Amino acid sequence: MATSGNYEYMNEDSIHEDLLCPICTDPLEDPVSANECGHTFCRKCIIDTFRDMSTCPTCRRDLTLEDYHPVTIRPFLNQLNQLLVKCKWCSQTNIQRGNFKDHITNCMNVMISCPAAHLKCNWNGRRDQIQDHISECPLIKIQPMIDELNALVKQQSEQIHFLYTILEKTSKSHKKACQEYYKANGVAYCDICKKKFTFVEHKRRLHFCPDTDFCSHCVQKYFP
Repeated sequence: MATSGNYEYMNEDSIHEDLLCPICTDPLEDPVSANECGHTFCRKCIIDTFRDMSTCPTCRRDLTLEDYHPVTIRPFLNQLNQLLVKCKWCSQTNIQRGNFKDHITNCMNVMISCPAAHLKCNWNGRRDQIQDHISECPLIKIQPMIDELNALVKQQSEQIHFLYTILEKTSKSHKKACQEYYKANGVAYCDICKKKFTFVEHKRRLHFCPDTDFCSHCVQKYFP
């Protein structure tokens, strides 16, 4: 019996040969066809084949992968989608292949990971066991706290970027004027920290003096 991933085909002997891939001999999956010769193959099969050759596996005509295009003939695709399969996980039969993705999404026997796998929880089990695990998993219990901290870090990163952008922009516009003022007076006061420093000291320091003409929308966004 032909198999594919999480399912196996039923009534294999009754599947018409036009629905079979000449390379893998299983029913076509994601079929592609060459306009030049009309031969059709599974997309994966033809990609694997063209690693070693550049001709049609059936008629040997010189082709490239660019010559193959997805099959869009609806009646043909419907025949493939209506093929009956059996789920390998729960053994349910008579599932139309086109509906199998919906079935596997809800199949209770499928092995799945913990929702907190990204937090390094190593649990794996059947879908029908997940609720029991969730009630015990310590990482799931602290997930809301982690989400809150991540949101705070993101907000603070945006604030830092916002302030850096303002400082960078305003420092350029003030640089020339500040340098001329320092040279003329030999001393200056920082508009931010009010510290007094000499021109010589300033040359050894990174000192910004931005004005207060900020976008009110941005101020409210980053500092509500």
